[in-house]
Order: sequence, then C-alpha cells, then structure tokens
Amino acid sequence: MADKLTIYFTSDTHGYLYPTHFRDQEPHPMGLLAMRFPKDENTLIIDGGDTIQGSPLTYFCRATGKPSPVAKALNDRGYDYVTLGNHDFNFGPDVLADYLRELNAQCLCANVQDAKGRLPLLPATVHTLGNGLRVGLVGIVTDWVNRWEKPENLTDLTLESPLEAARRAIASLEADVIVGIYHGGIERDLSTGRLLSTTDENIACRLCEELPLDLLLTGHQHIALAEGCWNGVHLVQTPANGEAYIRVTLDEEGRFSSCLCPVPDHAELTPAEKTLFAEVNRWLDAPVGHLSRPVWPEDHLKMALRGTPIASFFNQVQLAASGAQISCAALANSVRGFDASVTVRDVVASYVYSNTLVVLEVTGEILRQALEQCATYFDVRAGGEVAIGSGFLEPKEAHYNYDFFMGIAYTFDLNRPLGKRVTRLEFQGRPVQPEERFSLCMCDYRATGSGDFDMYEGCPRLREIQTEISELILDYLRAHDPVVIPEHNAYQVLLPRQDDSNGRIE
Repeated sequence: MADKLTIYFTSDTHGYLYPTHFRDQEPHPMGLLAMRFPKDENTLIIDGGDTIQGSPLTYFCRATGKPSPVAKALNDRGYDYVTLGNHDFNFGPDVLADYLRELNAQCLCANVQDAKGRLPLLPATVHTLGNGLRVGLVGIVTDWVNRWEKPENLTDLTLESPLEAARRAIASLEADVIVGIYHGGIERDLSTGRLLSTTDENIACRLCEELPLDLLLTGHQHIALAEGCWNGVHLVQTPANGEAYIRVTLDEEGRFSSCLCPVPDHAELTPAEKTLFAEVNRWLDAPVGHLSRPVWPEDHLKMALRGTPIASFFNQVQLAASGAQISCAALANSVRGFDASVTVRDVVASYVYSNTLVVLEVTGEILRQALEQCATYFDVRAGGEVAIGSGFLEPKEAHYNYDFFMGIAYTFDLNRPLGKRVTRLEFQGRPVQPEERFSLCMCDYRATGSGDFDMYEGCPRLREIQTEISELILDYLRAHDPVVIPEHNAYQVLLPRQDDSNGRIE
C-alpha cells in the first residue's frame, strides 16, 4: 500500500555541501551534494534552516566574493519549502534576501516580519498532493535571534514569539494534516518528561501541547532523532552539517513513521562543483604563519581541567585586537587545531563561528559570577570522579559554553559546592575586589548573556570590533609570525579529595 505522504527533511546543514568537513581532504559521509531524494507528486522536500553559514566553504565564498552555491544545491534537489534558522541572519537582511530569492523553494516563517518587504516569506501554506491530501505547513524560528544577533543584521525585521505566530497562522489553514517546521529544539526528555531547559529558546514540546500539529520537524540542537513523540505529535530532528537526513511517511491509516537516513561519503559532482571544490582546497591550504609549537585539541574534559593552548591562542588574538585587560574564549564542540605551520584551513576549521568581538565593562563581582558559571562544567560524582555537567551535554552538547580566561589568575576547587568553587581570583598578582572594574573582551554571542551568563546582561559596552574573529586570527598570524604560544595557564583546578589529599592540575 502506497504512503499518502513522504517528507525528506534536512536541517542545520550549515553550508556543508561536499562530503567532507574540510579539516582534511578525506571523504566523509556527509554533505548536501551527497544526498538524493526520490520525488513524486506525493513527496515534499523541506529544510529547517541554518543553511547559509558555518562551513569553510561558506567562509571562502564570503572572503573571496564568490557567489554562495547553497541555493543552487537546494534547487537541484527539488526542495519545496524551507524555514529560517538563527544563523541565517548572521550576514544581514540583504544577504538573506539574495539567498531566498535564488531559491525555488518557498520560505515559511510565521514569526518573522520584514517592514521593507525584502524577504520573500509566507507564514504558512497548504500544499495539495497529487492524491488530494491537503498538507498544511507553518514555519517558525526561535525568537532568541533577538538576543543573539547584531542589531544591524535585524534592521527593519521583527521576530515575535514562535508559539503565538504559529497559532495565528495555523488558524487560517484548511488542511488534512498540519506540519510544523521549527528551527528550535526540544526542551524535555521525550522518555521521562524531565525538563532539560528552563528557558524559552527551545519549546518543541510546548508547541506540541498547545498547537494542533500532527508532525513537528525540529532543528537547532543537532540531535539525531527519529520516531519521537510528544502529546501525540510525531517529532524528528537531524544532526548537523549534513551528516544524515530524515525520511517521514504517513500511511493510509494516518500513522506517521520516520527514520534517519545515512549519507554516503561520495557525491556525483558537476564540473562547476568540482572546480569550486578545488578552489576552496587551494585557498584553505595557503600558508598564513607559524606557531612556536603545534597545538591540538584533547578530550573536552581534559582541556577544561588543564587548559588548552588553542584557547590561549584565541585569547592572545582577542586581547591584541581589543586592547582589553581580560579576555575569555571558548572552543567549538569540534575543532581541528593547529600545526606549527598554519594554513587558512587550520583557522577556519578551528574557529568555526562568524562571531565578532565585544568589550564589556565588568565588576570583580560579575567576573567571579562568570567564573562560577564556568565551574558548573564539572560534575563531581560518587567516589570523587569528575565528569562533564549534564547542562553541557543535554539537551545538546554545548562545550562552547565553557570559557577559558586570560589576564587573570584563578582557581576552581571542586571540593566546594556549586557557586562557591572560585577560591582564587587575581589580577596582576593581587586579589580582585568585588567593586573593581575591568574591561573584558568576549565574542558577541557571549556578550548577550547566552550560555547562562546572564550576569553580562546590562554591562556597559565599551567598544565593538566588527571584524570576524576568524579574520582577526588570520591577521594576527601574519603580523606576529611566529606566534609564541604560552606553555602554562594562569588557572588551576583542585580535584576532589581522595585519600585525604588534593589532586592539583595546573
């Protein structure tokens, strides 16, 4: 018996078109160009956003002025509908408008309004299949874009509550099946109901509870999820970077089923795609400078305990670019690292975000609060075992919310309770006083308070450096060749007492 509806769903591809992550030149099972979706009149192909930002390929296109190939890749695969992701706003409304106008697919995003009408958006639509089934579709994006994005990138754009916008849009639909396309995540454990997040960044379960949805396609968290269910609504989500896609079917009995589909490690490329791939790799392998020693990533917990020269290098760059007294930097969930001879590939695969720098004025008390938040990364279990705190692993991995600081000396004592783990905090060899004021440099994402750093909200902004941090790193390498990487960190972590002694890692 034929299915009444088939949906192929991708999300959070982040510009990863080719079957490679570009950290090397080896093939990997990923990338939009390696995907093929068989299509008939009862099939829809949908993308959930975060499509035009995030890969070395998209960085290359921006840096060299080449047109982005993302829209063409979606067109060639027959996409019908897309919604917007938070990172799709990173380059401003004009770049976003160019992408959407090049698309054959219709963009659905009910909670985004464009006062100037540049973005070709609809809040919702009804798609009638060849078999007569009327599929209502509504798109929405997390309104935390308002918190994260630079104001100039949201000029004349308004983002409202996704729940209320979707409620209004769905009320206007006359359809047999309602499908939500939500660039946002799942706030509860679907098995136990346990609340994983207390903010409204991710509200998929609430959407399922309050809206008459039959299927909710989610994204943003990069969780590989098929066959999910909440309040009778079928739920799915894809991993990031084109590492898998979802196939959803609706059978004649009105039952949804879904599966994660693997992606091969090869793609049939057109001549133009082959040419672009070769150009990107030549650009990535161009030398830009040298480090005094190679710096490679280690296990996330080990780096948090011992420090990492990668973060030290990023902080060096940020201090030089900003003139701040103190800097903090985090690492992405996955970083390439640097050989002593550094190429562009090393940089754009190690600092993967399109962040810029902000310098805040902070007090000693705020600085201590930020460090205490970082110290929640460590979970001390029975017997003294140290593990990564669940808040950095659920509902998605968020190692990028642990900051490494430069310009201060500090100690975390894991024998002490949360909120009281900072036992030493010094600036230039003297204890930091609560009322003292400092200039603290950080990425623009952190400066909004994101990652549970609410203490930064309301801090005066002393200055902003609008050049992307990855470009600042490239400039620093060229200007300071060779760059000397410090051998030691000015912080330490005291491990839980075992056998009446402290383990100390410096």
